[in-house]
Amino acid sequence: MEQVLYGIDYIEYYFYWIYYKFIGYPLIIRICSIAVMFCIIAYLFLLLHIIYGIFNRKKEKRRYQKAYDKYYEDMLSISLDSSTISEEEIADRLKYDTKKRPKPNELRIITQLLTEIKTAHENEINEVNYHSIQTVFQITRFLEHELQFGAKRAKIQALKIIQSINGYASEAVLVRFLYHRKIELRNSARYTYMWLSQGNPFRFFDEDISMKLRQWDMMELHAILEHRRKVGYNTPSFIKWVNTSAEENVKIFFINEIRLYNETESAPTLAKQINARSVEIRSEAIKTLGKLKYKEVEPKLIEMYNVQPEEVKRQIITAIADLKTDKALGFLYNAYDDADNWGTKRVILKALYDYSAMGRKTFEQLERKADSHTAILFAHTKHPLINQLILNSATL
Repeated sequence: MEQVLYGIDYIEYYFYWIYYKFIGYPLIIRICSIAVMFCIIAYLFLLLHIIYGIFNRKKEKRRYQKAYDKYYEDMLSISLDSSTISEEEIADRLKYDTKKRPKPNELRIITQLLTEIKTAHENEINEVNYHSIQTVFQITRFLEHELQFGAKRAKIQALKIIQSINGYASEAVLVRFLYHRKIELRNSARYTYMWLSQGNPFRFFDEDISMKLRQWDMMELHAILEHRRKVGYNTPSFIKWVNTSAEENVKIFFINEIRLYNETESAPTLAKQINARSVEIRSEAIKTLGKLKYKEVEPKLIEMYNVQPEEVKRQIITAIADLKTDKALGFLYNAYDDADNWGTKRVILKALYDYSAMGRKTFEQLERKADSHTAILFAHTKHPLINQLILNSATL
């Protein structure tokens, strides 16, 4: 009489049946079968993940649209209203029940709407009303909760939101992340601290001379500096970090900021960087000294010109053209005669053409002596439209 199997005995029987059946095949067939089985399982997991992602995105879009329809237009009109509106009136206009707080997902969408309003109407916003909206929704409480209890990604997102909506988080909450071992979280916390702090926001550059900055980090730092200038904070002196930083790209970033903020008082100290080993640092320092009109550096630039690589030579010529001391015409003339690089020759001719009336005469004198090969350089210098046409054709 055949035995009827139930439950675990049934599963165990067929497991051993498949196992003993399988080991009878050649090794290569077994390996291929296992590989195919794993690929099928991985494909099924991937398919489920994609289906879940599509479903989740659609769900998020519906949530966003619901919040947008419910709040956006009223939030925009309140933010652009020139008169100050009380928090009670804001809650009434938004039809918001202050006793029933929105869920975290809805609050994230509300911060997104606030960011969109800030981005689109930055110069028209009534900051008092804009921050009152945040108070009504208790955005600060939500962001601080995310910073304290959220996952790493949620923490970084909360820090970005604080900057994008010009929000607030207490220093006691931020301080625990300022020296976090995860560099992304640490840098995000420091940038937010710089955005908010009124005391010594840039102390991290004094404490961490090897602070590494990516291109995106530099863009964020510049945005922070611009924000602080708009709200009336003093712009720091960048020259000390040019001297102390161990990272080349950080030095270059601060040299650029010296030029952008026209920190002329930093010029004498910055002049020491024209002897830097790095060609990039040397070039940026020379360019900045020219823009700062630091005329005292011109003799040194002329002296060092002949032993520099072409990139640095061009920056020296450009800096001398910016200084316009009217003492460098002879140098520019000789530099053109000695130059064997067409890019450098073009920079010299442009410097002569824009230098002064005497510079223009020197340019014309060189043009009369030009042969058929170099005549095109003079044409390009006198007619910027030719340069633009060349650039457009190169782009195409």
